[in-house]
Formats: sequence, C-alpha cells, structure tokens
Amino acid sequence: MLTERSTDIGFAQLLDALPDAVVWMRALRSHDNKVVNFRIDYANQKSQEMVEGVYQACVGTLLLGDNEQLRRSTERSFHVMCNVLQTNQPHEYDFFNSHLNAWFLMSRSKLGDGILCVTRDISSLKLAEQANRQQTNLLNSVLDSSLNGIMSLAAVRDEAGCIVDFIFLSVNQTSCRLISKTPDELIGHRLLSVFPSHVEYGLLAMYIETTETGKSSCKEIYSVRDGVDFWFDISAEKLGDGFVVTFSDITVQKQAAKVVEQSAAELQTIIDTSQTGIFLLSPVRNEASEVVDFRFRVANRQLVAYVGQEPEAVIGSLCSTWLPGFKINGLFERYIRTYLTGEQCRFDFHYDSSGMDVWLDIMATKLGDDVLVTFVDYTPLKRLQHQLENTVTDLQRSNRNLEQFAYVASHDLQEPLRKIQAFGDIIQSQYASVIDEGGADMIRRMQSAAARMQVLIKDVLAYSRVATIRDTLSSVPLSQVVNNVLADLEAIITEKQALIAVESLPTVKGDAAQLRQLFQNLISNALKFSKPDSTIPSIAITTRRVHGRDMTSIEIPASDAGRLFHLITISDNGIGFEPHQAERIFQVFQRLHNRREYEGTGIGLAIVQKVMDNHQGYVRAEGRLGQGAIFSLLLPANQ
Repeated sequence: MLTERSTDIGFAQLLDALPDAVVWMRALRSHDNKVVNFRIDYANQKSQEMVEGVYQACVGTLLLGDNEQLRRSTERSFHVMCNVLQTNQPHEYDFFNSHLNAWFLMSRSKLGDGILCVTRDISSLKLAEQANRQQTNLLNSVLDSSLNGIMSLAAVRDEAGCIVDFIFLSVNQTSCRLISKTPDELIGHRLLSVFPSHVEYGLLAMYIETTETGKSSCKEIYSVRDGVDFWFDISAEKLGDGFVVTFSDITVQKQAAKVVEQSAAELQTIIDTSQTGIFLLSPVRNEASEVVDFRFRVANRQLVAYVGQEPEAVIGSLCSTWLPGFKINGLFERYIRTYLTGEQCRFDFHYDSSGMDVWLDIMATKLGDDVLVTFVDYTPLKRLQHQLENTVTDLQRSNRNLEQFAYVASHDLQEPLRKIQAFGDIIQSQYASVIDEGGADMIRRMQSAAARMQVLIKDVLAYSRVATIRDTLSSVPLSQVVNNVLADLEAIITEKQALIAVESLPTVKGDAAQLRQLFQNLISNALKFSKPDSTIPSIAITTRRVHGRDMTSIEIPASDAGRLFHLITISDNGIGFEPHQAERIFQVFQRLHNRREYEGTGIGLAIVQKVMDNHQGYVRAEGRLGQGAIFSLLLPANQ
C-alpha cells in the first residue's frame, strides 16, 4: 500500500511530480470477506488539482458515501472496481468532465487488496483528433490555433548559391510564446541573429540539409533558461527554397518520462534484489498455432543465477535454451495448463535436471497473454528435513535397541540374584548352627543387598518401559486413574491414617499405564516422605485450566504459550526438601536421603519426568524443608 510516511517521502514526491492523477483505493470487506466499499488511502497532488471544486478526493474518502445521490453516481464505478479486483484484469476508459471541461483517460488496475486509479488529462490528444477531423476547415487558422510552434523560413544564400542563413517569414502565436519572442522580433530577421546557438545544437546543418535535399528531419534539444530545464521536439519540412519548422515544448513529458524511468529502475532493482525468483514467459507457437515453448520476457537475477548468466542474456531467449529439462520433467505441462485455462496454480517441485538439483515452491499465474512465474528455493530446508527424518529413524532404532537391552539386561541380572537369595536362604536355614554371629551378619547383609539390587533392577526395567510413548493413546479419565492408585495404596494409607482430598480430575489423551505409574509414584512419595512425628499425612490433588503464558513458575517455550493445559497439583505436608534440590530430584538415581531413613532407588521421579515428556507436558517441584512439597503437572488439554 502507498502511504505518506516519512520513509516514503521521496517516492511520494516522485508521484506528485507526475502529470497524472494517482489514487489508490483500499477494498473494505465485510465479515464474510465480501467487498462492500472502497476507501481512498493515497492520492497524489495532481489528483487534488483535477477534482478541485468538483468533489472531494482526499485520503479517507469512501467511494460509496452516505449521500444517496453520490452513491448512485458511483455505484457503476464500484462494480467495475470489484470486477478488476476479482479478475485482476485492468479496466480503461476515457470520459469528458463537463465541470473541468477536459477529457481524461482513466485506468484501473489491481494493486494489493485495492485498486490503483491513474487518470491522465488527454484533452490535448482529443483536440488533436478533432483537429485531424476538421483540418480542412482549420487550415486557414492552423498557425494561430496550433499547440505547436510553427514558423516558416526562407534560405539566405551567398554568391556561390550556398545557404549561409535563413530569414523568418511567418510565426504563429504558440511559437512566440514558447520562445518568448514577439512577431516583430522574428519576422524579417535572420535565424542566426536571433538564435546563434542553433549552430552549436546542429539545427542549422539540419535545416540546410532539409532545404537542399527535401528530406524531413527532426531533433530533440535541451536548453536551460533562467536556471530552468527545457526540452523541445523540433521537426523541419521543405517548403519552397526554405522550410517549415514545427516545435513543441516536451519538458513535461521528459520530466514525466524521467520519473517513470526512475520508478522502472527502482522496480527492476526491487525485482532483482528479491529472494524470490521472478520471470515472465511468452508463448512460442508452431505453424499449427500450438504452444511448443516459452520465451523469457522478464527474468530477475534470482532466476538467471541458476544458469550463470545476466538477465540481458536470458531475456528474449527460449526457456528450453537455458532449462532444457523443463520440457520433459512436467514443468512445461503445468505452465501450458495455466496459460490455456487461466487458473493460477501453486506447487512444490523437485527440479533435478539441467545440472540443477533444487526444491522449489512455484506459483504460475496467467498475465495477459503471458505466464508470470514466481518461485522460492527451499532446498536447504528440504535437505534439513531429510537429515532430520534420517536422524529420527536412527533415534527410534537406537531407542528400541536400548529398551531391548535394558529389558534383557534386567531379566538376565535377576536370575543370578534369585540364586544368590536362594543360596543365602539355604545357608541361613540349614547351616545357621555352624556359622558364627559374624558370618550370619554377613549373610544377612548379602541378602539385604540382593533385595535392594532386585528392586533397583525392577525400577530400571520400569524406567525403560516409559522411555517413549507407545501407540496406545486414548482418552484417560484421571479421576479413575487416581482412584485405582489409592485402592492399591490402601494398606499404607490406612497404616499412616493419611487424609487425601481429590478434586474431580479431567480426561486427557495419553497412555493409561504411564499416567497411572506417574500418579502412583507421586502419591507413594507423598506418603513415604511424611513427617516421622505424630503429624497426620495430608495430601491434596487439585486441578484447573491455564494457558502456557499464564505459568510464571514453569518455563514454557514460546510455541506453547497460547496452548491450553490442565494444571494438576499434588501437595503434601511431609518433610519437604531444600528449594535448590527441585531440579535434581527428577534425575535418575538421585536420592536426598540415605537408605536407612527412606527406602528407594531414586528412579521414581525420573519416571514422572519421562511420562510428562512423553505426553508433551511439564512438571515442576516446589518444596520447603519441613513444610511439605507441591508437584505441579501441566498436561495438554487439547491434543
């Protein structure tokens, strides 16, 4: 969109220098994306001048205003602009404005989600057409009514018959105005006495050649008058022993052309510096009028870099010259389909020919009788995708191997332990009488160590089983899971006379077995690490829904900030722990107490962390020594 922000001042000044009125109108849409009006979002200075005193054309003006009479007069324009916006086909027409007494050419074309309206004053062209139609009647007054300067001159020759100068015979009013001279200052005077610079500009030589040969001639000259630039278009025709010169001030056209050239150069720079490949293809037909190839009409540097050329070398040549593979790899057929049907198409394409191996996101659009093609090269992303897919495959294979190893290792380790425990039992029962107290103590210690080892092996096996989430995802009612866990722990709950309060918990998508193990470990820990005094253990399980961004106590990545979670907290009044140990307790084999005080292998909370990871959730522990602990679980609410 064109705006008048400070960064666009230079471009706005260029538009204000144009002789054309330039207005950009934004499409205003309803909630169902239907265009209901257009609003002027940009209008250059010329547009204000053209409509001054007639109607308002300032920024913010609506095409379909509140005034019913104005709405009726602009309704047709509204439908035309809607059609241009929908079809992307420009609309052009000329009209006569009785208020301004001038003819204008209006061009409407789509630009962004709006319409660019360019209005040009073509009154001079209309007058020229009228002059052509009425030239017979106007011949007698052509000199004074012409928009061009017209002068007739006769040759001045020396004794040898060579032309040395010319003398003014007649001049029209326009010529006097353009060169700031009166008829008396010209008629009867010699050319070089009035305009000595004509020798330097080469005009004298041109006039002599026209007079001597009868050959028409023309020339554009540039001059500076009072510090102002002027351009004149001068042409000469032989008339008797002299010539008629017609000239016009083309300063405005030259300045406008310069602005257009600058704008075109800026646009070309933008196209060439774009990271998107852009090219325009024109169809090439055979004798049967069948499209057999395409020719480059426009090609930016991003495209020509693939063939190691400059745009100038590619533009105008056949597409098959630089990209021979496109005729056989399916690209040609896609461009043909877009050209014949007019349907825009966008597709991913692996171009693996003509010495290139790239992945492209291509869009083809019919533009007039051409096909506009833009593309983005996402080869690095595609290669990275392949690498990631291979890495994922390798990781999955490695995880399966590790899980199998952990299972086999745990199983193979349990068999020797069972034998050690069995032989220990035999020694204790059958040979107790021949073993002294020191030997019996060593056997008891051996049996105790074997029992701890067996528990450790079982925990390692349990940890390996939750290394990844299986294809067993289902809707899991957490209230039922917790009730089942409490039933399993009924004996220790009764023994400790624990008070457990559980709110109604949500149903989540997950692995029922893993979620049960998670709550089993957390509730068991809360019971195990209760205070050794007479304090009755109290456990509370609560839940509420939160967004990731609302959690300040848990570090949530930006990708999950807007995600909805179930926040489930399990709090107790047990022995708690030091706050700086909050991260450590989730590591494998990490224990905060010795075995004499509390049993365990240090794997239970590591399993909790792994289950939460498997369910794309988060877990955090908070504790104060002697004041209990709180475990916060975040489980996705909308998987």
